[in-house]
Amino acid sequence: MSSAYDPLWMFRLPLSGDVNQRITAPWFSPAITVNYAGDAAIEDRVVTEVASYGKQLGWLTEVAIALAKKQPLPSETLEQLEAAARRIDAIKKDIKRSTVEVATEVLDRLERDDPKSYRTLIRRRQA
Repeated sequence: MSSAYDPLWMFRLPLSGDVNQRITAPWFSPAITVNYAGDAAIEDRVVTEVASYGKQLGWLTEVAIALAKKQPLPSETLEQLEAAARRIDAIKKDIKRSTVEVATEVLDRLERDDPKSYRTLIRRRQA
């Protein structure tokens, strides 16, 4: 299908429609460095899949202000925090499981390809 906005529409390959792509800040500004306090893989997934730091801080601020003023807690905000906590726990479990799976695969490959190095590594780790 041609488009008045895309003069090169006829040069597209089959199934080469729109592409969604995450563009990170370092691509635009290499001077920006993000120093995560915890596990970088978890932190990255949390801010991209759950909520930005600003959004999380906003929820916590709303709750803290309500508590300080002895007002009822904002129920919608509490629901968002609880949902975020559940999603973060799921991400942590996924990352942990993935790390163990990757380590197991690498150790199996090392045992198969270089049994001597595998035995040396295992002895060192057990010491």
